Amino acid sequence: MSIRSLRVKFSILFGMAFLFVISLWYQTDKIIVEKQTERAKNETMLFIQSILPNYTTGNLSAVLLAVKKFGYTRLFLMPRYYKVIETKNDDMLGVEIFRTGQKIGFGINYFGDNFIVVKNIESDFWEENRLKVFFLPIMLILTVLYLISFTLLNPLNKLSCAIKEFAKGKYDSSLTTTRKDEIGDLIRAFNFMGDKIFKMLKSRELILRNIGHELKTPLAKMKLILALKKDKTKELRKLEGYVRDMQKISDNMLEFERVNSGNIVIANEEFLSETLVFEALGSFGDEEDRIHINFGKNFTIKGDLRLLSVAVKNLLENALKYTADNQIFIECIANKIVIKNKGEALEHQISYYLEPFCRDISHNAISGHGLGLSIVNEILSLHAYGLEYNYEEGYHIFRICF
Repeated sequence: MSIRSLRVKFSILFGMAFLFVISLWYQTDKIIVEKQTERAKNETMLFIQSILPNYTTGNLSAVLLAVKKFGYTRLFLMPRYYKVIETKNDDMLGVEIFRTGQKIGFGINYFGDNFIVVKNIESDFWEENRLKVFFLPIMLILTVLYLISFTLLNPLNKLSCAIKEFAKGKYDSSLTTTRKDEIGDLIRAFNFMGDKIFKMLKSRELILRNIGHELKTPLAKMKLILALKKDKTKELRKLEGYVRDMQKISDNMLEFERVNSGNIVIANEEFLSETLVFEALGSFGDEEDRIHINFGKNFTIKGDLRLLSVAVKNLLENALKYTADNQIFIECIANKIVIKNKGEALEHQISYYLEPFCRDISHNAISGHGLGLSIVNEILSLHAYGLEYNYEEGYHIFRICF
């Protein structure tokens, strides 16, 4: 689990809160014990001072009576694990006050004679348990808050996973919830949005598929009629160009629908970069004088030759369509196919144009529907190849990285 996860952050936060409360509990308890010891020490010292006259004069019965009256018990040896908390000595008399557990006592040494007594330290219920009464509810509240936070984060985590799946193209993803709070509203809004987008995309795919298929027959008839014409006028040659443009748009629509259908099977072929370029250039016979090729050093490519040739062909068509000086350049270098053309800088980031039907407003006068780069991106993604773009010294530079 990543440190950036909210669960980890909440766990760290509550862990620090628990440690702080426990540390505060320990320090407070230590202070209370020290005050309790100081009070018991002072009381013991007063008691010692009250019995010393009788003890030093040998009136041991009076001393024992006082010891019994104040709850002390006489010992003949020092207890185990005691801690000395006060010591007073002179030439004849030595006094030690000590503590062991919940008992406090003292020892008097007078001319080599030892007198040791202990008693329980007096405390009431509130004094012994007030820390528990104060800190246990805090610990309970922190525990409840921690559990509540995890209860809230669990559906959010599921929603995050669903959004990631949605971003990968699984538009029919949905979540079930019975929550009536804001998180439940958020999940229901996501489901509603996903359903709307899914239906919209399905409708668009259906329209694209139908248009592409319906155009094939009339376009084929138009191409046949034009091909049978022997003496072609200027208008007929223009019409041929328009028919070719419509054919390209129809082919792009069908290709876009195919690569986005999710049912496409990619051939695992092995071929040279030169083969791929020649395959893509097959439909540019009339544009030979505008395309400058540098094959460089041949390299091996693995993938679907037909699909990859469609990707290269679309990049070439884009370059030819938008070139400012009527020239484009294609070269194969360092496992990359590079396509360059001169032109004005793009209005948006390249990611904008990788989405279907996205074009600059300034290009509206040029035929096209903004499908070319989207198809290129989808085909390369299916092959796990990359597409790089730079604008340098007035040139648009696209690189297919194999």
